[in-house]
Amino acid sequence: MAKKIKGVVAQFGTKGYGFITGDDGEKYFVHQKNIYNKSRLKADTRVVFQAESSEKGLVASNVELEKSENSNNTESAAPLSDGAIKGMFAVLFILQVVVAYKVFFPVAG
Repeated sequence: MAKKIKGVVAQFGTKGYGFITGDDGEKYFVHQKNIYNKSRLKADTRVVFQAESSEKGLVASNVELEKSENSNNTESAAPLSDGAIKGMFAVLFILQVVVAYKVFFPVAG
């Protein structure tokens, strides 16, 4: 049975795996496929995970960033909705059309 543990990312490499040091003092192997939301972990980041035992040792699964008490933390900010992203692209497109129009069709004055 897996149990929930809090800990700190000790290291996480570019190849998609690393280690978490649990608050219980144990080291847990973590792989990218076991991270909730497929976000990249960084060293010294607080996480919550389920600890499991395997043939090769302790493994962290269902790894999530620990909820911060500080609401100004950008890591805990909600992702942008599809509507917000489409709106930003629409504004960017309109600005590009206006700039292209002014460059290629300058007003004589």
